[in-house]
Amino acid sequence: MMAPEPFEMPVPEKWRAPLARFLSDLDVTDAASTVEASKATPHLDPTSVLERMIFRVMHKKTCSPDQDVCLTIIAHIEKDELVSDAMFYAGGKINRGDVILQTMGMRSVPTFFYSRHQTVGVIITVKGLLVSSWPAEPK
Repeated sequence: MMAPEPFEMPVPEKWRAPLARFLSDLDVTDAASTVEASKATPHLDPTSVLERMIFRVMHKKTCSPDQDVCLTIIAHIEKDELVSDAMFYAGGKINRGDVILQTMGMRSVPTFFYSRHQTVGVIITVKGLLVSSWPAEPK
């Protein structure tokens, strides 16, 4: 499996307005500047026709004080609105499994998020995204 890498890509243009409206609904102040500061990466799901994106929302209300964990959203766009498939707090480093798992009725490649204190894993099931977390391994 590849080493975890930080989110570095800015939010793509087509996702900016829907994400800003979504964040405004969550009472995130300065939604437009939050979108500018936030990071994104595609959510890889070869079994889905939906285009999904993973967002790391960079705002003082959505991150720990040291920004080790921030609100993370996996979402798609439906009728010009951002629709959340999952929301959770996770670290800013990400990698994807290198093995396709047959689990919970579906073949899926897991995605992992790393912070100093926890690892969060996401897999796709036939009923939606399954999110789990566990303590980071001591170094």
